Amino acid sequence: MRILLKLESTRDQRYQLDYHYSVQGFIYNLLKGSRFEDLHDKDGYKFFCFSNIFPYSSMMKKGEKKYLLISSPSKEFIDYITDRLKEYKNRSLIGIGNMKFLLKNIETIDYQIKRRSYRGETVRLITATPIIIRIPRLKYEKFYLNLRYPYKYIYWRKEHPFELFIDQLESNLYKKYEEFTGTVLTREFIIDRLIFKKQVSLKLNIHGNEHIVIGTLWEFIFYEPVSELVQFGLDCGFGERNSLGFGFMNLI
Repeated sequence: MRILLKLESTRDQRYQLDYHYSVQGFIYNLLKGSRFEDLHDKDGYKFFCFSNIFPYSSMMKKGEKKYLLISSPSKEFIDYITDRLKEYKNRSLIGIGNMKFLLKNIETIDYQIKRRSYRGETVRLITATPIIIRIPRLKYEKFYLNLRYPYKYIYWRKEHPFELFIDQLESNLYKKYEEFTGTVLTREFIIDRLIFKKQVSLKLNIHGNEHIVIGTLWEFIFYEPVSELVQFGLDCGFGERNSLGFGFMNLI
């Protein structure tokens, strides 16, 4: 499920590219006093994701409309966030980093993959924000990569084998699904085809230290019957650091 926030810029202002922690902080603030309040301190998966603030423009004019999507496989999470956002609508100023907005509208969207009528028809997903995939040493050593050091883990990059990306992405998705549902699934291949689009590097402040993270943009193709894990990934995000807005997916 998703929530679509319609925002209005309260002034002429610059678009803040390093919005990730600011949006995450805004969401955590909404969760105060709920059963989700301790999510901030929880290790591991948080089971929500969000888009960038769109459409992008380097400078925003006062009154310019922007949008933000928040997604989660938890209906209770979505319902609670929606109720809290109603308190902000047309009243309170929303601060996301240095950006200031008024919340003009809220819409809850049941964003479902539409089942096709016959086997073999395709479902396509595209990355709205970069997917971050880290490969642990135990796994990447099997591929004899030419690395300067035996790092604890590496970010998947376009020069690395696609098999490494697919294996780690699917493993991550299975782990998140099994933790969220309490159901252990038989492991099988999920992704039928994928098309690499672009590699990006981003500066991210992690525990007070600035890190360069590597993300990638893709188009994914799945043939019917589509695994329920694909819908889960659409709600929860693909790859790592979903609660910072990475791996946000859209249907094509």
